[in-house]
Amino acid sequence: MSEMTHVEAAQLIDRLARLLRDEIAAIGQGQLARVEELYPRKTELLGEIETAFGSAEKYLGRDDPQSQKLRKKLDDLRDLIHTDLALLKRMTQATGDVAREIERIRDRQSLRGLYDRDGTPKEGPVTPSQRFDKSI
Repeated sequence: MSEMTHVEAAQLIDRLARLLRDEIAAIGQGQLARVEELYPRKTELLGEIETAFGSAEKYLGRDDPQSQKLRKKLDDLRDLIHTDLALLKRMTQATGDVAREIERIRDRQSLRGLYDRDGTPKEGPVTPSQRFDKSI
């Protein structure tokens, strides 16, 4: 890959920022299929940014207006990445919570212990033995 100009580097950052905003919006709207659809492109763009900014001094080492603009764009991109990550973590946690609740409900609403989880009949008494007070 030939060396990127400041303008090309800024465009690369803008493409990833736009994609992250789309993903954040999709998460907010519950469009999980869209999040999954965006993942390969997001990974690709992150790789391109890592490659392009591997030697960041070229773009950021000076104090000229172009370098300042790139630093600002990278700061904004970092904020978007943190927001996206936080939303994805919450989504993952919520999904895990739902899965645990479904499992709890399934166990509670099962056939009262007649069968094991794999569907085989349980051995031994199905209900615990009961004691009756015969002193009356």
